[in-house]
Amino acid sequence: MLSETLHQPDLFATHRWPRRPYCTDDLTRGLVIRSLQQAISKAYVQVNPPKLRVWALFDVDRPDAVASWDDAGLPAPSWVTQNRENGHAHLAYGLSAPVLVDGLEARQAPMRYLCAVESLMRAKLRADDGFGGLITKNPAHPLWRTLRGPTQGYELSELAEYLPGLEKHVPRRGRVENVGLGRNVTLFDHTRQWAYRGIRDYWGGGLDGWNRWMAACNGYALGRNGDFPTPLDPREVWWIARSVSKWTWRNFSAQGFAAWQASAGRRGGLAKGKAYEDKAASARLMRASGLTQTAIAAELGVSDRTVRNWLSDPTGK
Repeated sequence: MLSETLHQPDLFATHRWPRRPYCTDDLTRGLVIRSLQQAISKAYVQVNPPKLRVWALFDVDRPDAVASWDDAGLPAPSWVTQNRENGHAHLAYGLSAPVLVDGLEARQAPMRYLCAVESLMRAKLRADDGFGGLITKNPAHPLWRTLRGPTQGYELSELAEYLPGLEKHVPRRGRVENVGLGRNVTLFDHTRQWAYRGIRDYWGGGLDGWNRWMAACNGYALGRNGDFPTPLDPREVWWIARSVSKWTWRNFSAQGFAAWQASAGRRGGLAKGKAYEDKAASARLMRASGLTQTAIAAELGVSDRTVRNWLSDPTGK
């Protein structure tokens, strides 16, 4: 089902690519940023735009890598780029509906579902857990043998049909994922939870406060990133930190928190303990920012009933 015949439309003819991707001819000499037209002349190229997953990428380091999808019982990749000397290859599965994977604007359900899909596919392919996927072997470069599949894009539900028991692998809040997209999910969760509390120290600082807040978020995210066996690229960490810092700066106000804290103090809410207080405060601030009760419960990892109680009773009792 794979062919060297270009029976698909030109891969680079769509609007699914970064406008200025990272690229290089030699990984040991580092990456540069170029226009897409210039980048597709390089041996390695970034194929996913910042914060968006358009292509699910897998690095299979075996001589039989081209056939690994068939051996694993998976559908044919959109394209495969193979090293002509050792047979190692990158497999790419296009997503017909790209998924936003970084930032508080991202819908959590699709991102976590995609994480589970990629995790199980990686296991079935016996692909490299440490492959970050920032750049890949350029399918338009003559250095590689490029094979094309029958389709450029799959729905997540189509891929899930080949992954029985997928629902059990969707990452839940509090469960640490150390590889693949799971690192993004885990780092995002850690950073946003820290930011809900940490932003209090930066309110009222104007532009200087904003700059210090963004730097603090990035510093925190970089620190947590170091806990992974194979850390994310610092550029991916920056996008996560930037999204968290922008959203919390825009949506969390000192006035809203001060009003809640005064009311909670009068009615004994502070006796609930700092962790409980922080979640209750976050729930009220998130509600004031327009989030639904169900969305707040999902974000904080509590029940709808708990959120309802927090919103109806300022003390959080």
